[in-house]
Amino acid sequence: TLPLLLSAVPVNAGLVILPNLFASEYCNLRASGVTHQSALEAAMDSATIEGTPVKVTMEDGRVMDADVIQAAAAITDRCPQYQ
Repeated sequence: TLPLLLSAVPVNAGLVILPNLFASEYCNLRASGVTHQSALEAAMDSATIEGTPVKVTMEDGRVMDADVIQAAAAITDRCPQYQ
């Protein structure tokens, strides 16, 4: 589910995730048999740009990067079988 993916998507200071590219890379790699952790790392390598992510406050009070939320949601939409 989305909360589990949110904690799994890596957050790096000074980098912004391109959510659709991230999800595409992650899902393609997982479909090829790559492990979850390796697919996350490879997707981060190919789907990030330098920048300052937008911070958002969740309903439970946690502050998160909007790009991480969007990347997790994109994975959920594109390849729910890998959750």
